[in-house]
Amino acid sequence: MRQAILQMKVQGEYQLAGQLSGMLASLAKTLPLGDRPVFVPVPRFGIRDERDPRHFPHVACRILSVGFDGDSGSGLLLKTRRTPLQTQLSDTERLKNVDGVFELSSNAGDQLRGRTVVIVDDVLTTGATVCAATNVILQARPHQCLYLTLARSRATIRSGL
Repeated sequence: MRQAILQMKVQGEYQLAGQLSGMLASLAKTLPLGDRPVFVPVPRFGIRDERDPRHFPHVACRILSVGFDGDSGSGLLLKTRRTPLQTQLSDTERLKNVDGVFELSSNAGDQLRGRTVVIVDDVLTTGATVCAATNVILQARPHQCLYLTLARSRATIRSGL
């Protein structure tokens, strides 16, 4: 799994995003997501197009929304500024890096209120990104807010998360 993620993210083998998304959707079938969940990708700065074949969270949200008869929430969570890559930062620096970086689009409240919202990202390391995204999404008052990731890093596994 680690090798496939690195090939997708670092080496640009973007066709793996669809294959890995399909695997994630199969595994997610065991989760109690309720009726018509909204799958929200962790966005990149300046990218709002769910058809972007190079960004795993967007690809996964499209596949998950079809598989669960839900909605793709692409464009509902926005990244407001470019940030350094998290991979080279300490845990504390990661928290600071994503503090205040997300906001909701103008129509997100209507789309998310009272619904099950599933935040989708590729890798969970410290949880800084998903926490920052969750804090913003909770402003829309969803029924519940969950996260779904393809993998956990070794650091996350060692921490007991």
